[in-house]
Amino acid sequence: MWLRFAVRESGESLALLLSVAGVFAISGCVAGGDLPETDVADPATPDRCNVSENLLIDSRFTMEGEYKRAWRMAQHAGERSFAMESTDGVLEIRRIATQPWMLLRQTVNDARLSGATIRYSAELKGDLPSEPTLHGFDHIGGLYLKVGRDPARLAEHEPNADQWDWQTFYYEQQVPEGVTSLRAGFIHQTNGALWARNPSLVMLDCD
Repeated sequence: MWLRFAVRESGESLALLLSVAGVFAISGCVAGGDLPETDVADPATPDRCNVSENLLIDSRFTMEGEYKRAWRMAQHAGERSFAMESTDGVLEIRRIATQPWMLLRQTVNDARLSGATIRYSAELKGDLPSEPTLHGFDHIGGLYLKVGRDPARLAEHEPNADQWDWQTFYYEQQVPEGVTSLRAGFIHQTNGALWARNPSLVMLDCD
């Protein structure tokens, strides 16, 4: 069964959501808190890293019952311009009207985040035309991550425009000491559709 959702307007600051200056990625692992040991199948994760449970809830995008408010939506302004459909754990985000961008994000609060190395990942597929030019923002779509007061990371991976088949993308970085909350999700700011599945936010504890 398909579920349809529409984006609600938000008063969030555009400057806060769209700033990308000063973002840095951490390529190594650092010691975190006491995390449950799991087998690491991802070749991008060092063999001597333990990986926490997935800190994201509703990773199949049901958005029903207890998960009704797990994922929150915001768009630039004006008429509702993005629609979402979810089936079998695959989420489609499609632009349907004139507004330039939208965010779908989940807020994670966890005391263990302070000083930890995190990895946010998801499988994405895109049909996001970069032409014709519709507005003054980058015509891209993909992963969104906002850690504390750091600038948001907005589809910095490649590809992030035009067409591509399913690929796994991830951001990995260290959370500043004292920061225990972050936002992870997806951004869409062009025409067409973005598909997502299997989102995961984990903490890495490496020797």
